[in-house]
Amino acid sequence: MSSVGIEKLKISNFRSYINLEFFFDSVPTIIYGKNGVGKTNLLEAISLLYPGKGIRRSSFHDMMNISKNLPWKVEAVCHRNKKLFELETSSNGKGRVVKIDGKKVPQNNLSSSLKIIWFLPPMDRIWMESSKDRRKFLDRMVFSLDINHAKRCAQYEKLLRDRNRLLKDNIVDSSWYLAIEKEMAKLGFEIDNCRRHFIEKLNTVLTEKNDYFPLIKLNLKEKPIENKEVFFERLIDQRGQDLVSGRTNCGPHTDDLHGFYLEKEIDTKYCSTGEQKLSIISIILSNAKLIKEKQNVSPILILDEITAHLDEVRKENLFSELLSLESQFFISGTEAGIFNSLRTKAKFLELDEKKKSVA
Repeated sequence: MSSVGIEKLKISNFRSYINLEFFFDSVPTIIYGKNGVGKTNLLEAISLLYPGKGIRRSSFHDMMNISKNLPWKVEAVCHRNKKLFELETSSNGKGRVVKIDGKKVPQNNLSSSLKIIWFLPPMDRIWMESSKDRRKFLDRMVFSLDINHAKRCAQYEKLLRDRNRLLKDNIVDSSWYLAIEKEMAKLGFEIDNCRRHFIEKLNTVLTEKNDYFPLIKLNLKEKPIENKEVFFERLIDQRGQDLVSGRTNCGPHTDDLHGFYLEKEIDTKYCSTGEQKLSIISIILSNAKLIKEKQNVSPILILDEITAHLDEVRKENLFSELLSLESQFFISGTEAGIFNSLRTKAKFLELDEKKKSVA
């Protein structure tokens, strides 16, 4: 099993931080302080050591410190087993630059160096949000095992926008559509196939008996896409109806992730708010276990206010599960007392109003 972790983090002109360094141990890090002192900002900076737009999915411009209006930078010294390496990512507000050991690389290369998964408070209600939110939640997990998945999704979304533009402009000449639809069919089949294979693997972990969190089974609403040829023909056949609506009405962009709460035998969207949160925690922990099993690496976990609304027993159960993963994790809360049982097992980092850390 590969031991992976962040040892040092330096943040410049990022959100509420102008220039600050943090040092971390291999043990978990508890980040606490009053609301508004920058806990989530720090977690967001850590999340940018992974491909994408971080935990908030904000624009890179919005990440810049308002008072300085200068490019932001996040630098880290990390380890994999006993080998150290350096990661750096920065932005002037338009895209971002990524470097590994000083060499400029595509941002997807970050996923070969670290595996990072996270929980944010809005995820409590993901079963009540839009199907688009659930697809993004699923696709981020798929990406944790298949680093090409995000690229396929981005390419498909671009083609989808191109096709929808033709539909809205009421273009009827098929020659404008065929090249787009052929490539959409190829990527759409691959995306659907990868999602389903991932769900199958995740369900084997999710439905294993455990003492702490609910057993959940996931599935996709739509029927599987048989192959790219079938999807290609469907896009062509559907074109007349799509011209009427002005949008593409079939494909992986219309699918939805469903959860089934096995103990109660009901759809997760009908569960209580507390049960919905527990289902998401169960999925995230299972994703971490799956990464360990399939890729032989312990993922880093970013957990923002994950203990909110958990009773004392559930909170301690969560801590036990997290510690059993043997992964580096960062967990935030407003008070140190929330994490008393981790006092000898974690590093406590307090953030004050001046955005300075107190170990």
